[in-house]
Amino acid sequence: MRSGNSWFSQQNQVDFAEIDFLDPALKEGHRVIYDRVLSVSIKFQDKYSDLQDIPQPENLLFRILLLGTDTNPQSVRIEISSDKDLFFIFQHEATTNSFNQIKVSQGLQLPFKDYPGVIISTLNKVETNFSGYQATFVIMLDGSARLEIYQTTEYKSISMINFDFHACDEHFLRQTIIFKYNQQRKTIKNLQQQVSQGKYTK
Repeated sequence: MRSGNSWFSQQNQVDFAEIDFLDPALKEGHRVIYDRVLSVSIKFQDKYSDLQDIPQPENLLFRILLLGTDTNPQSVRIEISSDKDLFFIFQHEATTNSFNQIKVSQGLQLPFKDYPGVIISTLNKVETNFSGYQATFVIMLDGSARLEIYQTTEYKSISMINFDFHACDEHFLRQTIIFKYNQQRKTIKNLQQQVSQGKYTK
């Protein structure tokens, strides 16, 4: 029984490694350095250009992807998606060339190699201290979006940092939907194998 479970675990890791290889977000050589679900408040622009609040915070999947090494990154990307809506995928990307503009607009005083760590540290604060730190995702009609991180004090909310996003294009969206479908199908298949093995193991 023990050796059978060990074999299944090893086989499961190999199968999912093959599926993960097809992730369109990794095709340019990026690797995932952060993968969490965070509770986020959402605002969206309606047809009258007014911002509307969704009453309850939504659980969104955050991934940070890095191209290059930790000490010499070439690109850092934040991907936000939703399990409830396969068409909900937004990305923020900074490169060695575009980071200077981000530094100026955000008033940051750090080199590009420290930017991924700052993003992770900020999101960790949102995850572990939701009453003290709040994330709001503002979606505009033109497909652009902005992630706003606030620190909440007794008297007011202080803006910590903002990240500009864009909705993913149709080609990337199609690839991602196919990838997630195959991922879910593999998960169901493996669960069925587990149930079958448990059923017939004496």
